[in-house]
Amino acid sequence: MSEKIEKVAVLGAGVMGAQLAGHFANAGIPSLLYDITQELAEKGLENLTKLKPAPLYKPKNAKFITPCNYDDHIERLKEVNWVLEAVAERMDIKEKVYKNITPHLKDSVIITSNTSGLPLSDLVNFLPDKFKSRFMITHFFNPPRYMRLLELVKGELTDDAIYQGIADFGENVLGKGIVHAKDTPNFIANRIGVFGMMLSLKLTEEMNLTVEEVDKLTGTIVGRPKSATYRTSDLVGLDTLAHVAKTSYDKGEEDEQRDIFISPKILTDLIESGRLGQKTKAGFYKKVDKNILSLNFKTGEYTPQKRVRFDGFRLAKDHQDTGEKITAMVYSDDKAGKFFWELISQTLIYTANRIPEISDDVVNIDNALKWGFGWELGPFESWDAIGVEKSVKRMKEDDKKVPQWIKEMLSSGRKTFYETKNGNHTYYDIPTKQIKVEPVGEKMINLNLEKSKGNLIEKHWSASLIDLGDGVLNVEYHSILQPTLNPIDGSILEMISKGLDLLDAGKYKAMVLGHQGPNFCAGANLASIIQMCDAEEYDRLETTVKGFQDLTQRIRFSKAPVVAAPHHLTLGGGFEFIAPAAHRVAAAELYIGAVEVGVGLIPGAGGNLRLIMNLTENAGGKVRNPFQIAQKAFETIGFAKVATSADEAKFHGYLLKTDTVILNNDQRIWAAKQKALELIDGYEPPQYRDDLKLPGIGGRTAMKTVIKGFKLKGTISAHDELIGNKLAYVLTGGDKGGFTKKVDEQYMLDIEREVFLSLAGEPLTHDRIRFMLKKGKPLRN
Repeated sequence: MSEKIEKVAVLGAGVMGAQLAGHFANAGIPSLLYDITQELAEKGLENLTKLKPAPLYKPKNAKFITPCNYDDHIERLKEVNWVLEAVAERMDIKEKVYKNITPHLKDSVIITSNTSGLPLSDLVNFLPDKFKSRFMITHFFNPPRYMRLLELVKGELTDDAIYQGIADFGENVLGKGIVHAKDTPNFIANRIGVFGMMLSLKLTEEMNLTVEEVDKLTGTIVGRPKSATYRTSDLVGLDTLAHVAKTSYDKGEEDEQRDIFISPKILTDLIESGRLGQKTKAGFYKKVDKNILSLNFKTGEYTPQKRVRFDGFRLAKDHQDTGEKITAMVYSDDKAGKFFWELISQTLIYTANRIPEISDDVVNIDNALKWGFGWELGPFESWDAIGVEKSVKRMKEDDKKVPQWIKEMLSSGRKTFYETKNGNHTYYDIPTKQIKVEPVGEKMINLNLEKSKGNLIEKHWSASLIDLGDGVLNVEYHSILQPTLNPIDGSILEMISKGLDLLDAGKYKAMVLGHQGPNFCAGANLASIIQMCDAEEYDRLETTVKGFQDLTQRIRFSKAPVVAAPHHLTLGGGFEFIAPAAHRVAAAELYIGAVEVGVGLIPGAGGNLRLIMNLTENAGGKVRNPFQIAQKAFETIGFAKVATSADEAKFHGYLLKTDTVILNNDQRIWAAKQKALELIDGYEPPQYRDDLKLPGIGGRTAMKTVIKGFKLKGTISAHDELIGNKLAYVLTGGDKGGFTKKVDEQYMLDIEREVFLSLAGEPLTHDRIRFMLKKGKPLRN
């Protein structure tokens, strides 16, 4: 692709089109957002700042989008390098739009459609010959900011360089996971994902299960989204679900499971009665007052949900690994196991039968379901997990027809679809019946592959040290108890400390703190804290907190650069351990915050000091009054503000303005390594700060007055007031702070630790910690 994409036109300012323009804006790419009237285009832009979850990393990104209409601004199409059509899914409308715009496009433009079901072979006929080689399908999943999947479909005439150029742009600029699909009904993700949803509907009725039971068995317990089956249907819209299913039915004449896509009576009844899901306030679920009721399939009425209890669910819950959970569920003998076996076995056979129809390989299919439907394991990865030989044997016993190529693979001696060995991730290639190596992107480092190469230096319970090459060390988190959240424990601290020892000894030149699990770190181990509080082991707790603080200072003053690579949830101690690094390479999707007040504490591992220093640096010397910094830090910590993007994290002071933001999370570790290499030459640790200016008692009095006002209004509790006043003491510099005084780093850490311990001794704080551990949300007491 010879022309760089610098400006895009998005045709259609509806929910999807506007959000596509919004995500281009997130990537810093300006766009022209078109609709038939200026009012509709402007409304589409306006909605970007109102939609939840937010389509924009920050509201200011809307400045990259210009609302346009075809009558007044069609000549401006000559400005763009890429036209992305996202109008209604009707051939006649698309034909009209294409014929309207093509006379105004420059010859070098790329044209793509965001269609989810219309054939490329039909759409391309609406274009002049000169544009046919420059046309393809780019199917983004909704909402485009959050869903990684971008399915690409090329036609017989599509230029290979154009296709590859869009793939590179999608991956490297927009941060997407690219899946190469074929021009078939609903492509890959919707074809398989909607099959599974429609099959779930069928099995629900056949096995006399409830809506909440099926959602319990098809949600997080088996590595699927929390919304599972029926909540997802409500979110998508039941009319949309039925429409996508109908596309598969209408155009899948050769599909052996075509009838699964016929909407059952319960679904058609809901649609005909206007119960379309979340957008109509009723679907498979309905909220009445504060209660969420579920649909009774037999009566069509809503009833209170019943508690779900299955032995299969309990067995699955005993495991941490997703593959082990799926296996436990599949081979359970109870009703849950029987349901899940039917669901997964039929889905696996159906998926295997779609090769080579929708894709030539298992990799693209697995990626499509992971990135488009939020599955932790794709269909073939799940099949590996439950054992291909074992499950095929059971399928045959059930008189299920196993695809021939699966039998051939097993006969050849290959017992799994995937294998990781000697630094390569291989897969069984169906067309050639050979083992192929799955390529790793040029800007990607896969830590599992690095370990399989023999680059694992040391593995502990919850963290490992890995040699990334070129003198760069990596600390990988993988909590033994909570691998999804990676709370800080002694194992993680020990591996960080050993990594710093290797830097001090000159055995490595730099270190990266980062991993590829679901979330970076959700904070300290609250269970350990409450155990020490209950046992009144406050001396031990102080030693632990002091050890946390000392380790963060070691990171800060390491003689070799430490680069942190946070992603997704980075809360409490997660923030405190990335803040002292020399630099941060953060995923754009970063949810970071000092949230300790929610459990009755304040940051205890240097978080108060780090936020003060970050806010001061981000201000760039513009702050004359130290109260401004202390006040901003108080508002951020005191209200437990969580940034919902890396851009917003810079605004709150959780990141520095100079920190790097990466849209493609798969490139984060690679980018962190590159930054570490960049910092090595001439690296000098920062100077110890003994010149921090904080407002002291004057500023503290002002903060206390505001806190008192909140208490009098009933906005906060007496315990909140206590926490707020103690936080104010720390952030204003304690007894040494003042407008004409200077405070040093260690003093700030000492008073932070003192306040943390005093709050840890409060019974109401103990109640908050227990509630958080039990319910997963803050207690307001």
